[in-house]
Amino acid sequence: MVEIERIQHQGDGRPTDEQTADCVDSVGRKPPRLFAWVASLVTILLLIASQSMERGDNAHLRGIGVVMLALATVFIFVPFFLLQKHGQTQDGETYMQTRAVVDRGLYAITRHPQYLGYMLLVSGFALLSQHWLAVLLSVLGITFFYVQALREERYCLAQFGQSYAQYAGQVPRFNVVLGTVRLLRGSKQ
Repeated sequence: MVEIERIQHQGDGRPTDEQTADCVDSVGRKPPRLFAWVASLVTILLLIASQSMERGDNAHLRGIGVVMLALATVFIFVPFFLLQKHGQTQDGETYMQTRAVVDRGLYAITRHPQYLGYMLLVSGFALLSQHWLAVLLSVLGITFFYVQALREERYCLAQFGQSYAQYAGQVPRFNVVLGTVRLLRGSKQ
């Protein structure tokens, strides 16, 4: 939220040119992807490494890991459909070419459900493995996905202006519990 509050908008609700210098706009520049690629590489390394490492003996941690992997699939795949359906994409465009802020479904609970899903994925594999290298790779992956989310928020502010700033003020970045509580409180009013 601090990052969003730091970027102030002009009277028309759009960021200044200086503020969008490293952001993508709606006329063709693409969103930042560097940290997503690095995080994906770390995730692949974790998946490969976890298959060759000895596994820990703590059944409770493995059970939590399985639950996290199951939740990860929901948080990773459901947003594809939500963005395509509610993001006002044009025919032939991908889910990533949205023209509107999506604030329904998982996006009403967390601003970055897919990155949260990937964080759950790497955490789940670390808990299944219970090896120090898997934990280290998991922490690296989570860190890179988090940084990517921060960079994408700057992109979304440049792309959508005030509507994204309002959305970001209502929906937490990753706190699913707070997001669910806020959603339930809002639906009661």
